[in-house]
Order: sequence, then C-alpha cells, then structure tokens
Amino acid sequence: MPPKLARLREKLKESPEDWDLRLTLADELVSQGNSQQASVLVSTAPDEPESAVHLTRAASYLLALDPALSIRYTKRALSIDESNAEAALIRAEAHRARGEATDAHRFYVVGLALNPSATGNHADLQKWLSSQGLISPAPEPVPNSPEPGKDRHFINSTRLIPSSRGPEVTVSPIPEDDVSQIVQVSLLEPDDAVDTETIATPLVKIVSLRPPIEEPEETKFVFEEDDEDLPVLSPAPEALLPQTGGISAPPPTPAQRKLVVNRASAALIAILVHVALVLLLGILVIIVPQPPVAELVGIVSPELTQEEPEIKKVIPASMSTPSVVSASTSRAISATGVSAVALPEFDAKGALDALPEIVSTDLGASFALPFSPKGTSAVNFFGIKSKGRRVAFLIDAERYMLTDPRGGYPAYQIVKEEIAGMIGKLGLETMFNVVLYEGRNVSAFSERLLPATAANKSKVSEWLYPVNREFEKLGLVSIKYPIHPLKAEVEPVKNDFITGYLRAIQYALECDVDAVFVITSGYRSMEIPRTKEDREKILKDMKWTEKDDIAWREAIKKGQDWLNKENASRKAKGVPERVIVNIGEVWRDMGLRPPRSPPGGIQITAEEREDQVKNAVRLHYLATGKPKPQINFVIFIGKDQDKDTVPQLEHFENIAHRARGGKVRVLEGMSALKNVTGRN
Repeated sequence: MPPKLARLREKLKESPEDWDLRLTLADELVSQGNSQQASVLVSTAPDEPESAVHLTRAASYLLALDPALSIRYTKRALSIDESNAEAALIRAEAHRARGEATDAHRFYVVGLALNPSATGNHADLQKWLSSQGLISPAPEPVPNSPEPGKDRHFINSTRLIPSSRGPEVTVSPIPEDDVSQIVQVSLLEPDDAVDTETIATPLVKIVSLRPPIEEPEETKFVFEEDDEDLPVLSPAPEALLPQTGGISAPPPTPAQRKLVVNRASAALIAILVHVALVLLLGILVIIVPQPPVAELVGIVSPELTQEEPEIKKVIPASMSTPSVVSASTSRAISATGVSAVALPEFDAKGALDALPEIVSTDLGASFALPFSPKGTSAVNFFGIKSKGRRVAFLIDAERYMLTDPRGGYPAYQIVKEEIAGMIGKLGLETMFNVVLYEGRNVSAFSERLLPATAANKSKVSEWLYPVNREFEKLGLVSIKYPIHPLKAEVEPVKNDFITGYLRAIQYALECDVDAVFVITSGYRSMEIPRTKEDREKILKDMKWTEKDDIAWREAIKKGQDWLNKENASRKAKGVPERVIVNIGEVWRDMGLRPPRSPPGGIQITAEEREDQVKNAVRLHYLATGKPKPQINFVIFIGKDQDKDTVPQLEHFENIAHRARGGKVRVLEGMSALKNVTGRN
C-alpha cells in the first residue's frame, strides 16, 4: 500500500466523522485505480455530510454503488444551495443509473440552466439523453456554409430542449459587436421524414438596428417539492422561461416595438419567398432511368401420386430384466394420461443400447422444482431448507471441529458425507462450489463454479475424503491442498488479517454465488498484530519480566507433554487422538494454574466483521446491479455446551438476516448431528 494511502487510512480511523479526510482518501483511491473501494469508503461513513460541497462530492462517488443514496445527498445539497449546478447534474446521473429518463432529463435541464459550462463533464449523460429522444444532438454543419470568421451571421446552433409539435425555432448566439439576430425556422413537422440533402432548412437573416439594451436581471430559480419528491425548476415572475428553454429579454420600449414591426415585415417577406422555393422544389419530378427488372418464370411440376408407405410389423428383441436397480442412478417417470392416437410398432433394440449411459446422468433432479427458476435446486443444509441456482458450501476445517464434545473424527466424517450428499441432489443446471477454510487458508474444490453434473458430483467425495482424517495431517497445508487468495480488498479489515468463516464468505462472494451455506465451529478470535512499539509499551505497562516469560513457556511445554502422552495411550487402544482448542483445556485437566499470558493482537470486533460482509456484498453485488446473496449458518458446538450461551450468536444472526433473510441453526454434539441427518 502506498505510504500516503496508509497515512490517510490511519488518520481516518482516528477521525471517521471527518468528511474532508474521507473524501481526500476517496480521491487518492481513485487515483490508484480503486474506484470501487472509494465508493464503499464513502457509503460506510458513520454520519452523513452536512455541507453542500461534501454532499455533492459524496454523491458523485455513490452513483454506481447506491444511486438512491446519491439522490438523497444531492437533494440535501440543492436544499442548502439552490444554485449548485453540479449537484443537479449528479442527480441527473443518479436517475440515469436507475433508468429514470424523465427525471434525468429534468435535472439535466436544471444544471444546464444554472451553469451551462458544467455539462462538459457529463458528456455520457448528454449522449444517453439524446439516445432517449429527450434532447437533440448537435446538428451537422449547414452545407455550403461560409468559413468561420467570414460571416458571423450564419452560426450553427444546438437545440437543448425539444419543442412541442410544430415549427421548431432555434436562436443562435450573437457576438457582442453584432446587432443582427439569426433565427432558424423549420417549416416541417418533427415527425415528417425529410431528405436533408435535398431540402435544406431555410435561414432568414433579420437585421436589427436596435440601440443597446441594458442587461436583464439575473434569472432566479426556485426549487419546489412536488408529489414525487422531486424539485421543480420554477422561474421568478420577472423572468419567465419560454418552452424552448431560453431566457427572454426585458419588455421592449415603444421605439423598439416600432422597429420590430419593420423587421418582422422584412422577415415575413423573406419567409414567404423561401416557402415558395420549397414548394417548387417539391413539385419537380426527377426521372432516373431504372434498370430492367428481371422476369421471374415459375415452373409448375407435374402432380405426382405418392405411394402409401408399407407398414411392417417388427417384433422387439427380448431383454432380461435386471433384478436390482440402483436408486441413485435411476429415475421413474409415470404418465397420468395416455394418448388415444395409435403409434406404429418399432424395434427398440437400437435405442436401448444407449439407455445405461443416459440413466447414469442426473437428469431427473432438474424436475425437482418445477415452479422455480430454471436451474434452481432445493437444499436441506443440516435442517436449514433453502434453494439456489449458484450455491457454495463452506466447511470449517479447523481443529475446533474435531474436539471430543463435538464427536471427534467420526462427527466430522458425517459432515463431509452429508455435504457430498447434498451436492448429489443438485439439479444438472445448478452451479456449485465447495470451500474449506482453516485460519488464513482457504481452499476451493474449483476456482470457479461448476455445473452439477454426475462427474463433478462424484469428484466432490474424493476431494473431501482426506480432509482431517489423520491426527498427523490436520488442516489443509498438510494434505497439500492449494490455498486461494482473496482478489479484492474490502473495508474495514485488510485481507491480510481476515481469517476463518469471514475469509471463506468473502471468497465465496467473489465467485458470484446467490446462496452460501456455512458450517462452523463458532466465533473465533480474529486479530490484527500489534506493532513492535505497541507490544513493548503494553509489556512495560504490565510489568512483564523475564521471569514471567519463562513461566509462560514452561507451562506450555508441560501441557504439550501431557497431551502427547494421552494421545499415545489413545492410539495404542485404537481410539482417535484428542484434538484441543487451546492449551488451557489441558491445563484444566492437569489441575495446573494458568500463568500470566503476554498480550495478544488487536481483536477484530463483531461489528467490524459484519461491516466486512456488508461491504463485500455492496462491492460484488449491489454495485453491479445484482441482488444480495443469501448466507446461512450452522454452528456446530459440543454436547456439554448450552445452546443459549453460544458466543456471539447474535453476530451470526445479524449477518444472515441482512443477507436476504438467511437462517442460523445450532447443532449440539454428535447426537444432534445424527438426528438432523437421519442417522439414528
């Protein structure tokens, strides 16, 4: 991470309510090419901005991630500063992101009226509004027009607001030292098809000799709230806006009215002349010789009498009926209604040769959910019933899952077999993946989602088989499974410090799943290492001495020796070795008083973990217009642990509830696992 970025992050942690600092960090992230992280950073602020400037800048970052929040920010900005053209244009961009063309055009016009030069930064918005037919694109240069600078009267103009049906009038800008005004008049209806190369729009030059007129007072715009909670641009009574979008000048004097009459007469004569020319051009008929049209000659074939097909009766070859049919590879399809049409008899011998191959594929599972979207499969995840089209199963591979109160190795074997069975029931068009996690290690069955074909399903059981089967090969590294890194950084915890179920969930969300099923041993410590300086300071405050350090190390060695001796005895008796959560369990069994322990790292709180999942969903789903995925948890605890005292149970419920109504279930020991899987 660049030093400047790291410094800004540290400062923001100290002052998260400082919007100047937050927006500065967002600007720096954008300059580093991390625009999505900048959007997430702005959206996760503890409080909303107060100033119009902060509201406008924050709204610009939220356009892709949360257009609704961007609209709310720009609305507040405009209520604070009614002349904020950039806020109006950003609100137009937000409506564009939501596909609301009318509202986008409305606020574009507001921003244009407040500051025409501000629209230069919103070229894509202009093109989009033009494609929607709400504004007209810049016209092509008039044919045979004089070169720039030779005649300033003929200037190409651009219509910004479409006029109502009827002649369209566009007034071009006039240089300050010129007293003439050019009015472009189109005498054709907007919907008429016109060949622009044949008929040119007539231009009428009206010469004005009016004396200089004082500059009109600045037009005032008033924002009002209508029924749809949208501001309406209303002109002040002294400066009404015409339908074409321009701003009228002050009322003329009597001398100016007389001059206008003379000018209008000249204009009328010129218009009539051009109308006559247009009508004459319409009467002219240009005859262009046409190439001769090829004649089509139809040849009628003589009628043929079709012979009746000869129907032969073929007796099918006899087949031996198998005595046993595997339930896992067969599907029974019954017909409730039989057609009355008689079908010819046929030889089934050739077709039946391919039957074993077809039956071995899992086609029948696609009929399991006839009223669900194509590819959706039902899942019963240890009692949690849900469904999905793109699903991921996350399995805790840490030693906590193998403790004696949970049932040890046999219980973990049931977990693996049950998940393999769940995958075996998925429909053919359902996509799936299996993810194992252990601390900072995450290993997936595949680097991408796979279709639930018979071949892929059978490989899952083989892949899960060696996981946590032997005491000497616990975890993922010992069996040499590949470790997959996380691709995207998400706030507030850096990827380097994310462990356990939180890391696995973030990896699954990067795979673009719509349903996540997690089985975990529960809430575990997750910490950020302290700096050397911080650790030394804490040790000093604790008055930690070398004597304390020696006592700590000796206690750990005694506990490890005691555990090794117990496991050697178990192995000799053919009993699986004991797996512990921490050395404290052994000290309790030994009756050893635990010594003082040195300081650990900085704990990542439950709230920070929940924000991590929320921001990952925003980054990978909401920012790209996809619905939230569902996240479900099964917490596997020991038989002697009370369900009501599961650590941080509310934390898991918060994640599940916010993720499209996910569910949480607690299983207590081997008996509960057998009961829910039907293995009693």
